[in-house]
Amino acid sequence: MKLLHHTKNYTLTGEKKVNVTVRDNKIYKINNRKTPIDVEPLDNGEFVIKCAENSHIGEVVDLKQNEVTVMINGNTYHFTIDTELASKRKEKLSKSDKKKVEKTKAPLPGEIVAVLMSEGQEVHKGEPVMILEAMKMQNEIVSPVSGKIKSIHVKAEESVMKDQLLFEIDPGK
Repeated sequence: MKLLHHTKNYTLTGEKKVNVTVRDNKIYKINNRKTPIDVEPLDNGEFVIKCAENSHIGEVVDLKQNEVTVMINGNTYHFTIDTELASKRKEKLSKSDKKKVEKTKAPLPGEIVAVLMSEGQEVHKGEPVMILEAMKMQNEIVSPVSGKIKSIHVKAEESVMKDQLLFEIDPGK
């Protein structure tokens, strides 16, 4: 007769990224190395972590959805717990974020004095794209990344509000 084990994989992300395999509600592997760890709850809200011949006392200090702060032996650790599926989804999204268009918004209300670039033009990080006058001072609005200007949403002599979209840049990488 074959025993069926209930196994789940999680990724804990804090100072380091750690892959954890839980089998039958016990930590079975850490970063693909067999590391049987037993976690036992205590009546006072704390827990005991038993690993080989060592044991440690801990408590959950804060728990919000999948973000956890624990204190173990007086040291505080903050990490995010993701299921295997959520971890893969985040990885996929972070890869697609590199291709994401960079949007620049007005840092404060004012008037666009000049638009120095045009759509389709190549721009380097830190290069001025437009000039915004606010509180009788002229401010250069610079490109946050190198790339190609995808669209400009304002024109010279136009009033803008704080956080209004000014232009978009496609990093193209």
